[in-house]
Parts: sequence; structure tokens; C-alpha cells
Amino acid sequence: MLVLLLVGVYVFTQWRGSAATPPKQLPVLVLQSPSGQWLDYQPRSGEVTLINFWSPDCPPCVAEIPVLNGLQKWLGGAHFTVLGVAVAGNAPIVVAQAKSRYGIIYPVYVDSSGGVSRLLGGVTLTPTSLLVNGQGRIVGRYVGAISLPVILWHLLRMRL
Repeated sequence: MLVLLLVGVYVFTQWRGSAATPPKQLPVLVLQSPSGQWLDYQPRSGEVTLINFWSPDCPPCVAEIPVLNGLQKWLGGAHFTVLGVAVAGNAPIVVAQAKSRYGIIYPVYVDSSGGVSRLLGGVTLTPTSLLVNGQGRIVGRYVGAISLPVILWHLLRMRL
């Protein structure tokens, strides 16, 4: 009974979906940097990406920044990157200040219009993260703060 309860908690906290179904393949994402520059983002072939939708005024989002920084520091490079996307409603200047204040070392962009969120199935709660494999397929969706053991397990299974 305890095992079923633990599995249920895991499924509820780590694999909840959204109102819309996300695409199976990551489309090109049009993102704005906090300095106002635009970028068409698509991971390089073979690069695993963890896309983290967050907000600077969201306590769980801020609490998971050290985990995301650690992942970027330990694994970041040609084969892995964390990509932060501040959800609609966050001014670029506020995102830039938060990046500096919290010492974020991974790339951070702003989804000013909410278009990126909608394109990826909608983000109804922050933080929400998507794991994209080296072939550009979305293989994981995590609602709530990232669990380091869970994400490391999924990256290990991907042979990262």
C-alpha cells in the first residue's frame, strides 16, 4: 500500500500535464533576452535541454535555482543545457535583476506574450520544466520544483 501511495505522489508531482497537449517534437522557440534581443532557439542535434518556466516572484521557482545552477555547472556544455524561460507578466528588467540577484548561470529568456508557453502545451503553474532529448523530442514534463534525484535518474536513463 505504501508503494502505491509513493508511486501516486510521484506521478502527481512529476508528470502532471496541462490543459493542452504539448507537441512531441520541440518546435523553434522565439524568445526574448532580458536585454531585449530576440532569439530563435532550437537545441543542437545531440543536445539535451531542460526548459524551465519560472517567475522571479515564485518561491518554489527561486528555491529550485540552486539545483538548476548545479545541473548547468555539472553537466552543461555541448550535450546539455538548462534554459530558463520567465513566464508572461514578467518585465525583462525584472528578469535581468532576478538573474543577477539569484546568481543564475544558465541562459534566461522572457516569454512576454505567453506564446512559447502556449506552443508547448500551456504552463498553468510555475515552475514547470520540460526535458528535451538529443533528437528534439519532449520526453518529460515536470510541474513543481525539480526533484534532483528524479531529473538525474531521467538524465542517466538518457545516457547523458
